[in-house]
Formats: sequence, structure tokens, C-alpha cells
Amino acid sequence: MRGPAFLLSVQVHVERAQCRELACPHRSRLHGGTVSANRRMYLRPSVVAQPLLHRWYAWPYLLAPHTGALNLRDRLLPIVQAYLMAPHMHESVLSDPSRYGGPFLNPEGAGVEQVKELLDAMLSGGSAKLQLAEDIDQLRALLKEKAAGGSMEPLYAQVPESLRGRVELVYDTAHRPSFRFFESLMYRSQAFEREAQTMTLSAAPAAQPFVYGSPVLPGPHRLDVPVPFDSPLWDEFFAARLAPVDVEALAERLDVTDLDAFTALFQADAPEPYEKAAPDTVRVRYFNHATVLIETENTAVLLDPLIGYDGDGHEHFTIADLPPFIDAVVISHFHSDHFSLETLLQLRSRVGVILVPRASGGSLADPSLKTMLQALGFERVQELGELESHSIAERVEVTALPFIGEHADLDIRTKIVPMVRALGRSFMFATDITPVEPALYDNIADVIGRLDALFIGLECVGAPLKWLYGPLLDEPLSRQHNAERRLKGSDAAMADRLAAQLGAEHVYAYAMGLEPWLKHLTGSEYEADAEPVQQAALLAELTARRGVTAELLYRQAERSWPAA
Repeated sequence: MRGPAFLLSVQVHVERAQCRELACPHRSRLHGGTVSANRRMYLRPSVVAQPLLHRWYAWPYLLAPHTGALNLRDRLLPIVQAYLMAPHMHESVLSDPSRYGGPFLNPEGAGVEQVKELLDAMLSGGSAKLQLAEDIDQLRALLKEKAAGGSMEPLYAQVPESLRGRVELVYDTAHRPSFRFFESLMYRSQAFEREAQTMTLSAAPAAQPFVYGSPVLPGPHRLDVPVPFDSPLWDEFFAARLAPVDVEALAERLDVTDLDAFTALFQADAPEPYEKAAPDTVRVRYFNHATVLIETENTAVLLDPLIGYDGDGHEHFTIADLPPFIDAVVISHFHSDHFSLETLLQLRSRVGVILVPRASGGSLADPSLKTMLQALGFERVQELGELESHSIAERVEVTALPFIGEHADLDIRTKIVPMVRALGRSFMFATDITPVEPALYDNIADVIGRLDALFIGLECVGAPLKWLYGPLLDEPLSRQHNAERRLKGSDAAMADRLAAQLGAEHVYAYAMGLEPWLKHLTGSEYEADAEPVQQAALLAELTARRGVTAELLYRQAERSWPAA
């Protein structure tokens, strides 16, 4: 689905060599394996590395100790318990492809006993998180009962133990009581649970269940390495995508005993040299979903990285197609299809700075990206407030614009619309916004200026509020209000109005979770009759009336702009 607006580079991906048999007369001193000593090899571009917490995919609201506590108790444990009560019901539901993405557990061939073991491990290993969840409930009840407008000072002594010294009790200007977390202290608490962190490695991509409905259980095609995410050993492991590493020595440092399985992740062949953008040119590459790479000859800016791998049977840019060094990674908001720890960990040692939205300051539903990333071992993280800019290089900068929409009317401020300027060209990434208030961008027209391209999400249906935020709510929400308040973006008419208002010369619909290799993360895939796809076609019709091209980005795309 390619329109004239994009000059696509139909890159023919040559499949990387399959795993090669290694023969050597020297036995490894680790378990198994016949590997020559000090063999320096490269990590295969097909290797999948997924971070797990309590064997569940490590998505952001599970990673943060305080939001993770409520999600563990009120989302993940009920899924496992429901499965153990009626495993055949889950199997029956999941046999219907239209039910993919629901809260139904697919054990991927594991037996009921293994799921019982998982439940026991979640209850015991997650005890600190489960206690924190109970303590959050107790604190809410305390404030509801005793904070009636008077001083909060006497209540501090009654704050539950896991929250003592980690929260501030406050009123808003309508005298409604609440509390905020000192988030950096939450990551110093037992509820952070570094010991529950595991990286599961696979030699090649494979189909798997929806990660928010099913745990990632051990299997013969996985190598589990229980080393915390902040360990510099992971930087060394992922650096082997570009520079060879002593495989046996690295396995020993990671405490991997199955050397055969570990060595199968590596190859002797070096990666192909990276081809930079041409001089005086801005090259824009669409990787999938909301992931876009903007490059000049000597600078690279990567937005919302969520990137697939070689060898998945699809033609697309992969993690092997990234430059050796990325000057800046920009995260637009906290949702897991824009903040992917899986991808970020693989790039940690290759990134100059990670730019994230400025946090609101300890709200339960609005954790700080900067605080989380620092707790996970990322040292170079900088927050951007609304209308603030960060200079990447001469004539390359990122500006944070205000963001309305996709958060179901919750007071969430850790979100920005990134605008990237490079060599006189301007690109606005409106991700999942809902431009219900046109005056917003009228007020900052002078900041936006001329716009070469508008990238905008057309996920105009969206999940209801409780799908993501349900475990964090203080009170139940009516069915009507839950249905009305959705995690949605723009429709075609909204996107066309915004593009016309901003004077965008090109419009690209993206960020709709359509790529098949992301189905286990987004829960959806391309269907011609799906509403967002239909809206993309309508958008092309609407913009064409104004002489502007619009295109739905899918799988991969590339265009170059000359410097202005």
C-alpha cells in the first residue's frame, strides 16, 4: 500500500545464514557444547531477547513497582487462577482467532502443573508487590475516612509500612485528598524485585501468545538467563551484534551452563557495513508501528523504538538495520507500544541520550519514564517539558509539543508530540493524539512553523479505559463511562483538519499495530476492512482534495529530503 508520497526503497532482505554446526575437538568446561576456546563471534540478527518479570513480558505498567503491584494482583494473578480453574475453556476461547488479545492464557504446550508452579512463584516471589498493593488500598481508605480537609500531619503515622517515607499526602485545590509517590524511592524498595527479572533468548522469531494475556513459560526453544536488566553484561551481550565477543567467556559471566544453546545464538559472519544517509540529505525510514528513524549524514534520531528481527518471514527493516550509534531516542509516551524495554535494552550502549516527556510528579497512573529508565540502568536520560527543545547536532533538534488524547481523559502528563527538525526540514509525530481542541496548535503555530510531514495515528476505535488502567482506578467505573472513555487516536476527518491547519505538505498514517511480527505485542494485524485501515483510505481522499498526498505506512518505507 504505497502512494506517490513515499519513494520506497524496496530493499530485498537477504536471509541471514542459518545456525551452523560448530565442531571442535576441545570439550567446553561448561555443560554441554563442543566449542573452540576463545571463539569470537557475532550475535545473530535473528536472536530475540525478551525481558520478563515473574515470567510475564516486562511492559511499563508492570515494571514500575507501584503500578506493577496493582497489575500483578488485579490483572495477572486472576488470569492464571482462572486458567487453572478451567484450562479447557481458555483453550476453546483461544481457538477462535477473533478472540486473540483477550485475558486468556495460552501455555504454549506447557502442562497444568507448570502453570501451577508459575502461580506459586508469582505468589511467593511477588509477595512484596502484593503487600504493596494491599497497602495502597489501605492508604486510599485511610484518606477517604480521615482526610476531610484538616491537616494531614497526624495521618503520616498511619501510612502502611511499605509506603512509609515513600509517599506525600496532599489535597488538591478542591480539598480532595490524595497522595503522590516518591518514585525514586519506590525503585529502592523490595517491590522493585530485581531478582524476578529474566531475559529469555530465542535463536529466531516464532509465533507466540498475546503477551498481556499469557506468561512466557520456559520451553525448549528458549534460553532463560536470570540476570537483572540493569546489568552491564547485557550491554556486552547486545554489543556483539556489531563487534565479536568471546562467547564462552560471556556465557560464564552470565552464568549460562548450556553452552550449546548459548553458542547457537552467535555466528562467525560480521554484519554488513551500515550505509549512512547521503550528504545534505534527510533520510526518513519507517520500521513499523510508530518507529521512525530520521538521519542526516552524521546524525540519527530514533522515535518510539519497537523493532522486529531478521528471520520472521516478513520483509521489513529490523534491528539489524539501525546505525551503529544513535544520537537520540525519543519516547512519546508511556504506553508499551511506544516504550519497549525489549528494544531499548538492546540499544542501551549505542544511544547518546534518551529524550522522554517530563513526568507529573508521582501520580499513580502517570509514572516517570526517566526514573524508570534510570532504575533499569540507562544513565543518559533527559526530560522535555512542553515546548522545550533539545539540540542533537548543528541543524538537528527535537521539540516537545503538547499532546491531547489516547489516555481516556485521565490526568496523564508524561506524553509529548515530538517534532524533529533536521537540515531545515520539519517532521511532526502526532502518534496517538486526538485533536479535539484545534486551538491548541493555533497557539503554538509560531513554534511549529513550516511542516514537511505530519505522521499521525489513526487508531480511532481504541480499547476502553479499564483495558489498560483498570487495576489503577480508585473506584469502579460504569460500563457506559468505560465504553465512552477510550484509548483512541484520530479519525480521518480529524487528521485532515489538523494537517490543513498545520499546512503539512505530506501526511502519513501510522502507529496502528498492523505489522504481523508485532501481533503478540499489539494484539492486532492488518485487515483491509478494519476501521483504522478504512480511515487511512478516507484520509487519502480528503487530503487529495487539497492537493496533499496521504499514505498508510505498513511494513517498511523510506524517503529522502534534500536539505532546505
